[in-house]
Amino acid sequence: MELTFKWVGGATFILTIGNLKIAVDPVLCEKGTVQDFFWFKSKRIQHPVYTEKDLANVDLWLITHNHKDHLDSIGLSKIEKSSKIISNKNAFKILQKSGKLNAIVLDWNQIKEHHLKDYKINVEAIPAIHGINPVSALFAGKVNGYLLTISKGEDKVRIYVTGDTVYKSKVIKALENKEIDLVIPNMGAAKQGSWIMTLTLNSKMLKKMISRLNPKIVIPVHYETFEHYIESLAHIKAINDDRIKIVEVGSITNFNI
Repeated sequence: MELTFKWVGGATFILTIGNLKIAVDPVLCEKGTVQDFFWFKSKRIQHPVYTEKDLANVDLWLITHNHKDHLDSIGLSKIEKSSKIISNKNAFKILQKSGKLNAIVLDWNQIKEHHLKDYKINVEAIPAIHGINPVSALFAGKVNGYLLTISKGEDKVRIYVTGDTVYKSKVIKALENKEIDLVIPNMGAAKQGSWIMTLTLNSKMLKKMISRLNPKIVIPVHYETFEHYIESLAHIKAINDDRIKIVEVGSITNFNI
């Protein structure tokens, strides 16, 4: 299948397959905006890059959780009422209050099937552990990753959107033997304080994940966008794996999977 990928910045990106459009975690605040995460604050240090057309006519939105670097007020306003939405429980409350009536909740390991345009889409909620330290992960709250199986006739592609997670056996076990084509990992080694407060994947964790899941392509996102995303692009490049494809914020890239 031919797939078009646009990285808006941070956790926000758009996937287009034929006439099907899927988007993830709309955060559209401008550079310089300080987001409040309750136990710390973080400034956006990179502009989002998108057009109104990019976010129009989205068939399916995937919302991983309710943190303000994944769902903000501007992003929320761009979700059209006609779009289907799959969300975790905490973000669902925000969606409900804003009148997004096409939203449903998926808990870990639950699957929802959609038939949109000419495609069948199975979406499975994958555990996402938002912290190395169990206490910080508990405090950060429950997060969804998503495994998408998109098919049309004989063609099929399987895409894993990690959400905010670290490398944990619980995550990998949910994905074993799934024959994943594309992994979109949330990087940046996000943290506030010491190493034990690491909240998302770092380059060492990604290398282990690639080794275990053996995807065809990896497109990293969620780095160099907010102050608390500590690891830079250089760390990702240092993995030195040809399957890792680096895309620029605002660019449109085509892949044949």
